[in-house]
Amino acid sequence: MKKKFTMADFLILGIVAILGVLIVLWMVFHAASVGDRVLVEVDGQEYGTYDLKKDAVYDIKVKGEVTNTLTIKDGKAYMSAANCPDHLCMKQGKIHQDKQTICCLPNKVVVTVISNEKNEYDSVVK
Repeated sequence: MKKKFTMADFLILGIVAILGVLIVLWMVFHAASVGDRVLVEVDGQEYGTYDLKKDAVYDIKVKGEVTNTLTIKDGKAYMSAANCPDHLCMKQGKIHQDKQTICCLPNKVVVTVISNEKNEYDSVVK
């Protein structure tokens, strides 16, 4: 026995579709701000800060050995090489928006995009 769509089914589908479109529009128009620099930390200590506007390649060294290579090109930063076994940090892609990160857990390297903009709030609690 086949069951036909009722008016209530179409209404629910319409509401879900409208909500989906609204969520996508909100994400597009409220995107995070583009960052100015990247902060590199190794084992929780600041290693260096690099400008996203300058194309460059930086070797990240731990105990004299190059563990990771950070590449900045066209305003985006990415991990172009790593000596870790899984290379997940290289697969995380390019970052350029404020507070985006790349983590290399085996080498304890964290790269975070930071912005010069000051936010009005440190945090929001609901």
